[in-house]
Amino acid sequence: MANIQQLFGELERHIKREEHDKVLTISDKILAVDPKDKDALHCKAITLIRLERYSDALSILNRGLEGKFVFEKAYCLYRTNQLSDGAALIEATRKHMQSTGGQLPWDLRHLEAQMLYRMERYQECIELYAGMLKDTSKSDDSYNDILTNFNACKAAVLYSGKTLDERWKAEDVTKTTYELSFNSACARISQGDYTQALALLEEAKTLCRESLNDYDEEEIEQEMAIIIVQTAYVYQLLGRTEQARELYQSVLRIKALEVTVPAVAANNLVAIQKEDDLFDSTKKIKSANTKALGVKFLSSQKRAIAMNELLLQLYQNKFAACRDTAQQLLKSQPDNDALYLILAATMHRQKKTAKALEELKDFAAVRPDSVAIQFAIVQLELINGQDYLAAIESLTRFLKSLPEKEQHRPGYVALLVWLYDQAGQGEKGVDLLSEASAIWTKNNKGSGSSTALPLTLLRQTAAFKLRSHRYKDAAKDYEELVRADPSDPASIAGLIMAYSEFEPALAEKYGASLPEMKNAMALDVESLERIVPGLKREYVSTENAGAALGGGRRPLGLGVRPRRTGARRLRKRKPLLPKNYDASAPGTPDPERWLPKRDRAAARLARTRKTGVGSRKDMGKGPQGLNLEGGGIGGTGSARIAGREPIIPAAPVREIPVVEEVVDVAAIAKAKSSSSSSKKKKGKSKGKW
Repeated sequence: MANIQQLFGELERHIKREEHDKVLTISDKILAVDPKDKDALHCKAITLIRLERYSDALSILNRGLEGKFVFEKAYCLYRTNQLSDGAALIEATRKHMQSTGGQLPWDLRHLEAQMLYRMERYQECIELYAGMLKDTSKSDDSYNDILTNFNACKAAVLYSGKTLDERWKAEDVTKTTYELSFNSACARISQGDYTQALALLEEAKTLCRESLNDYDEEEIEQEMAIIIVQTAYVYQLLGRTEQARELYQSVLRIKALEVTVPAVAANNLVAIQKEDDLFDSTKKIKSANTKALGVKFLSSQKRAIAMNELLLQLYQNKFAACRDTAQQLLKSQPDNDALYLILAATMHRQKKTAKALEELKDFAAVRPDSVAIQFAIVQLELINGQDYLAAIESLTRFLKSLPEKEQHRPGYVALLVWLYDQAGQGEKGVDLLSEASAIWTKNNKGSGSSTALPLTLLRQTAAFKLRSHRYKDAAKDYEELVRADPSDPASIAGLIMAYSEFEPALAEKYGASLPEMKNAMALDVESLERIVPGLKREYVSTENAGAALGGGRRPLGLGVRPRRTGARRLRKRKPLLPKNYDASAPGTPDPERWLPKRDRAAARLARTRKTGVGSRKDMGKGPQGLNLEGGGIGGTGSARIAGREPIIPAAPVREIPVVEEVVDVAAIAKAKSSSSSSKKKKGKSKGKW
């Protein structure tokens, strides 16, 4: 017994000194004497947690401390990503304490909220944090931590596309801590208020630098990296990609960052680069898609990274790998319409549009409510031979499957009207617009809401009728628009255009209702009449052009110029002559005098002619010396090989007699024997000659 007491005294001394390795050694010595000593087991488990050996600590807690040390066990489950087991353990503890009239301790409530957030059960998490805020004083140091997590949870709800309960309306919490300003900015980003989000992020930077003024610059940069990445993300959403790129790259240059921050920056850079620098994008997407990051990212973040990896494979024409990965992801994400579109895109990029269209139709049977898949089908039908009738049929079939109010949404109606117009079925487009306008008017009257949407459709109907030359019908629609808003210049202008085709008097009447042009007196009407856009220079009107006409022609009046008739006279450029050229000397200079001789016409003719000297046709053919001057057999100069002079033909006379050529057979035989012997002496190897 005394020995154990000494060991516990030594154990306490090592704990105070934070000598964790020695604490483990002494604990093992105590457990060797008494394996069920709960104090020694507890001390060893806590030491393992401090050493971040959570699995070993969990095994100790499960072995001999069942029903005790719930927080330590739940924390180990949380750190080993066993979130469901941890939440179930805390829930069981809550029920047990409520049955005895107790309440769950604050530390377990906080840990449970963290687990719920990681499990993306945001509504439960918000309610838990709201209860903790009520039970915590604002002067408490932990109040700001709870409030920070509370706002982060609300931002996550908005980012996931869900709506917040009215009780938890998102509000900006500013000028307190940089974490609160950052989370308020995230909520603004999810709501699409990017201007306010940038202002909150700038405030977070200022507060971060002020609160960390005692830290090194490197540590401040590490803490501000997440704010910089979020700022770059807002720039990216606003289309300011160059600024976003610079910020992302500046974060990637910071050392010793928490792994998720550079991973997000690398993924977003890949999205910016798209099909540019695919090799660099491949390296960045690998750094953002490691196993270590899988437990740290939310499902929406992991989905975005996976989609970027798929698109990168598509850009690199790795179609087989892209299809395999997409089909694997469909097993866990059957509601992700983008995966179906990527599968179709792999076939389309391989020039198999018909196969892609067939696959999309199969996907549409699985996902009949998917707008993205239906619109992709319409797009591919237009690409595949501009089949407007097939596109109309596909879109009409999809719209009939929707509720009546959804069938006549402005976007759907506009697309279908355009397809009717392209297919030459303008009447159906007009009927569709009228039907949609009537339905929206009926629905809005029943609900007591504004009639702005029917007026929008009516405006589309009137414009379409005007383009279709149905001027009387268009005039009726524009009259209704003018009655609804007499100050709308676009409706008045449309009404004037429609009336001008069949009732010019009414068009002039409504013309007085158009607003006057501002700064109209500053326009020079005469100069505008003289300058006619789209005409060539000879057609530009000039003053007193008729006075210059001769030959008895009638003057055309002020500012009128006759149209030029006849062929245009071409200007000839004077030739460029040599310095010492004598113009009095007969003959003209050679136009090719500035070119090298090899590029002149005579040299080109010699190289390209079919027969004669320089012929390419016969070059390299026949016996040796055939293409040389005087070479060949017989009359072509064979006697010269034998030592005789070449035969020079006589000058031609009026009648050219037929002359038989005399051939010296002996000389030919001698020449053959001498040439063959000389060839054999050149070498013993098997050459060309």
